[in-house]
Amino acid sequence: MRRAAIAALLWAGGCGYVAAEPAVPAILPATAQEDFTHVAISNGLVTAQVYPPGKHELYQGTRFDHAGVVFHVTYKGQEYSNYWYDHFVVDPHDPKKYGAGTQSACCSTSGPVEEFAAVGFDDAPANGRFLKIGVGVLQKAIDKYDQFPTLPILNSGKRTFKATKTGAHWTQDLKDAESGYGYRYVKTVALVPCKPQMTISHVLTNTGTKPIVTTVFCHNFLTLDPGSEHMVITAPFVWNATQPLQPELVKLDGTTIRYLAPIPAGVTTQSKMTGFGDKAGDYDFTITDTKSGFGERIRADQPVADINMWSINTTYSLEPYVAISLKPGETKRWTYTYDFFGPTGGNKT
Repeated sequence: MRRAAIAALLWAGGCGYVAAEPAVPAILPATAQEDFTHVAISNGLVTAQVYPPGKHELYQGTRFDHAGVVFHVTYKGQEYSNYWYDHFVVDPHDPKKYGAGTQSACCSTSGPVEEFAAVGFDDAPANGRFLKIGVGVLQKAIDKYDQFPTLPILNSGKRTFKATKTGAHWTQDLKDAESGYGYRYVKTVALVPCKPQMTISHVLTNTGTKPIVTTVFCHNFLTLDPGSEHMVITAPFVWNATQPLQPELVKLDGTTIRYLAPIPAGVTTQSKMTGFGDKAGDYDFTITDTKSGFGERIRADQPVADINMWSINTTYSLEPYVAISLKPGETKRWTYTYDFFGPTGGNKT
């Protein structure tokens, strides 16, 4: 009995360093390949890299949320969010073009990166101000909204960043008197003690004088199975694609999506997906590489507002949306949970 108690205490101590208040890790120098500063985090099972905001931050475009960029998520030697493009574009205003197959500044990121829909674009005059949560107040420098061009940032608010051994915390406080928009945005990435699990939690408060009505989706750039030949995606509902998918590449089979062959270079599989209901339980997806046995389960505590599926030969993305509608003073909270799994019997070789 005493031995069992001691063993239990020792086991708890092995995970206890995670639960205890950890020391703040150093912000590591950028690698020659990336040229971006980052923080390495780990709970002993899952490792990842997170990136602080600032002049040399990894993502510098105006499409995606600048907070919570998570790269190189690795479990049992399997990397889930590696590079799926050929070049970083360090200066998002640089119009220089690369060769066919490369990616521009809008997409120089990977992993579970998020994008909020634009707020107030249609109502703004030419060269006026509109809002992108996670980026800031942007200039309406284009006639019709397009998320891909990098637009001038007129007000990015005040940002803070704090990391521990097992996670990171970003805040953005923005007040823009000219447009009437304002918000406080708090995002936390955490590797859960003693589990192959990561959570991404959000708190968004409307501090302005105008309502904020938008959606947010997680792009989930996944490099689990390049080519997607062995990819299987399951849901708690029957999948339906609103646009035709290539039958030689993708098969919908009730609650399952199966990739039948590798996606050729230059080919895209994409469609809005339906079948989900209005309960949070429908935001529950499992993505598996049936050849290696590695995969992840993605859940949220909110209903699905929309789903897009997009993939090319170097990455797969399942993109569930969450709806947001905030009057001044109101707050919205939502959390994603990622469970990583793999074959029994050790690490990937």
